[in-house]
Amino acid sequence: MAIASRMKELLASHVAAGDFPGASYLVAEEDRVLAEGAIGDAVSTPERIPATPATLYDLASLTKPLSTALLVAQLQSEGRLRFDDPLARFLPGWGEAPDMRAEISLLDLLTHRSGLPPWKPLYLYASDRPARIDWLRRVPLACLPGSGVAYSDLGYILLGFVLERMGGAPLDRLFGDRVARRLGTADVLYLPPVATRRRIAATETGNARERTLAGPDAEGYNGWRTQMIWGEVHDANAYTLGGVSGNAGLFGTARAVFAVAREFLGERKGVVSDSQREFFRRSYTGGLSEERSVGFQLASTRGSSAGGALSPGSIGHTGFTGTSLWIDAESRRIYILLTNRVHPRFREIDMNAVRREFHQVAASL
Repeated sequence: MAIASRMKELLASHVAAGDFPGASYLVAEEDRVLAEGAIGDAVSTPERIPATPATLYDLASLTKPLSTALLVAQLQSEGRLRFDDPLARFLPGWGEAPDMRAEISLLDLLTHRSGLPPWKPLYLYASDRPARIDWLRRVPLACLPGSGVAYSDLGYILLGFVLERMGGAPLDRLFGDRVARRLGTADVLYLPPVATRRRIAATETGNARERTLAGPDAEGYNGWRTQMIWGEVHDANAYTLGGVSGNAGLFGTARAVFAVAREFLGERKGVVSDSQREFFRRSYTGGLSEERSVGFQLASTRGSSAGGALSPGSIGHTGFTGTSLWIDAESRRIYILLTNRVHPRFREIDMNAVRREFHQVAASL
């Protein structure tokens, strides 16, 4: 109990410092929840709504492992695709791409070794999906495929397109049918209904940070949101794809994230089978700058947000909005911290340092 209080005090100190307005958290061992709670506000502007364990957060890049990578693994198990399939098999014109990118495989995308740049504001250059694929077919690579790890939103956007083609349905429907429904939860989803808005943590006022990152190319673009982003995805690439993308778009409560995360520890609802589990735990990037499995980073990566309290084989991911999930198969523990650190505006803070502090305290439970 004293350690649980320390964990809450730690998060309260960051709320008081203005690092984020609120947070939901959950720490579990197997199916047993050791600590769970919420602190601060889910919304501070234009009104104040306190955070609760039932608050839905924009999970941002947690979408990559919990939706995209998981669905790709499911389709592989069904024989609809293979990790070593070239991307050119699925996307028109990709086989004509220059500088070896025709050789990029699905596994390259899943482990961020494709060489594609980390991020580009695709909505500035292409309005629809075919045009975005064509633009990405020509954008300069950050490195040659397989030669390094370059964390890439763009690669996961492409994986989303592949999933929709091979899964035969929009990505939000695939996730709902294959993951959320099997788990029996409606609290992890794309496109949350308008009726749930007051349960949702707000994010940024407009996309001010992304507009800055877009630089001079953004001059003259009139598609920026200026209002408080509340109830719709924060990431503008995902937003301009209708709110559903392979890189971002999921919303969820800490409990619902826990329901998905348990599947990576052991088969329960058939969402992650025993034969698939090794894909998510095995490093496919040995000798490169990061240790990456399918969808996840390993804690053995230098400077990871896991910190030293988790075993080196732990797998995890973070999200730009202030979210994180780590799964430690050795201790059978799951650590979830959801914040809206971009609300009501983006803050330059070391969020990974906060996550490491959180894990240090939580691992003592």
